[in-house]
Amino acid sequence: MSSQSSKTATTALAVLTIFCMVALVSGVFYGCVPCIGDECNLNPGNCPYGIVRDPCGRLVCAAGPGERCGGRDFHLGKCGEGLSCKCGKCRGCSIKQIMNGRIDCDTTNPMCQ
Repeated sequence: MSSQSSKTATTALAVLTIFCMVALVSGVFYGCVPCIGDECNLNPGNCPYGIVRDPCGRLVCAAGPGERCGGRDFHLGKCGEGLSCKCGKCRGCSIKQIMNGRIDCDTTNPMCQ
């Protein structure tokens, strides 16, 4: 391999490495295959805080008080009804649990960094 070819290959590898690092940090590679037909409506089972759709269109269990949420397109989770995502955690009171006679809340008000 000639010196010029070696430099070109090294430069290409460096550019590719930098691109991949930037893409991973920025979330470019986050993605999914959208669900099709019945797959989109498969019941995830026992979901104490309700059912929501993930970024791919599938039904998944909603996150409850204090559970992880947020991210690009809520890929880390969506909060159930009555809850809101603050600082990456679901805060508030679960309407579904209140309807079942159970108070299930996270009313902490953290300082997000």
